[in-house]
Amino acid sequence: MISTEILELLLSIGYIVLGYLIGMAFAGSFLGRKYMGLMDILLHKVFRRRVTVVQYLYWKYFCGIGDPPKPENLKKLEGRLKQVESLLTGLLALASSLGERRT
Repeated sequence: MISTEILELLLSIGYIVLGYLIGMAFAGSFLGRKYMGLMDILLHKVFRRRVTVVQYLYWKYFCGIGDPPKPENLKKLEGRLKQVESLLTGLLALASSLGERRT
């Protein structure tokens, strides 16, 4: 059986978590998404937390932050993505020029 002290401790922790979640929901609705995203980024930098792709996408597209910190795997892919983008742009330009010649 669980003793009353442990039960009170668990209830206290539950109240703290519930209060935190309600406070964050209020702050997010009152202050706005961009502010909440900026504070999240600040906390990640202060505590040196690793940034994931999901957090990057959340900050960039949901919070509307222009240049959020990128995760390591996106930093590695960035150069390759630029190469693929330039290759696709060239192929599309070639295809459109071939289409214009036929007509």
